[in-house]
Amino acid sequence: MNSKPLFVLNSISFMNSTCIPDIGYFDSPEFLSLVLHINTTISTPIHLFGFYCIIWKTPMAMKSAKLYLLNLHIWVVVFDYSLSTLTIPFLLLPHFAGYPLGILSWFDVSVLLQITMVFIFVGSKKS
Repeated sequence: MNSKPLFVLNSISFMNSTCIPDIGYFDSPEFLSLVLHINTTISTPIHLFGFYCIIWKTPMAMKSAKLYLLNLHIWVVVFDYSLSTLTIPFLLLPHFAGYPLGILSWFDVSVLLQITMVFIFVGSKKS
């Protein structure tokens, strides 16, 4: 009989014996950056159409909610651009770690300031 517990035996089969991580292109920071830039390119016309609809096509019955809708939409757009263009956080899970890949890191904006900015934008969204 084997003296090792069952969970240890099962976890050994999943371990990489060469200690070289199996990392492909889909796990890379370049892929994350590319996907978020494509997302920004696709979402920008949708955001502009949302502004158009809120500003010029809001019915008179919803006139009292127009400014609230516009305020919410502005914060959603700012949050979207802060994550997908300005900061692009590359998280190293399962640890609470990561680093930014966005435009702000090109201009040597501190990581702490970028994290604070994203948290402010998350907290500013009212539902």
